[in-house]
Amino acid sequence: MIATIPNHTSKRTYTVTLTYAGFRCQQEVNPALTNFAQLTLTYAPNELLYDFGSLMTYLRAYESESLSLETAANRILDDLFVHLRPIWARVTMTLAREHGLTIEIRAEQGHTP
Repeated sequence: MIATIPNHTSKRTYTVTLTYAGFRCQQEVNPALTNFAQLTLTYAPNELLYDFGSLMTYLRAYESESLSLETAANRILDDLFVHLRPIWARVTMTLAREHGLTIEIRAEQGHTP
């Protein structure tokens, strides 16, 4: 469960960005292997904000899940809208691979501020 707190400045439009370099989940195809990514969550809050301790507990729970990073990004975005009802949000997963390959997954919803 993700705890929320009131946004005392909900009349102002602004963005909140959280970068979590240690996002992990088990690979969907081979659950014995782990996906590692940098997760960046940016949102324009409405009347509620995440309690950051609760948010980190929620993100760490993905470590035992077997799913693709695409699925994780979209699930996190869905949960963000269920709990916070933000004006706009984006979840970005960035994965650096061998040979200089970088993969970026973006899921976005709402009205860009």
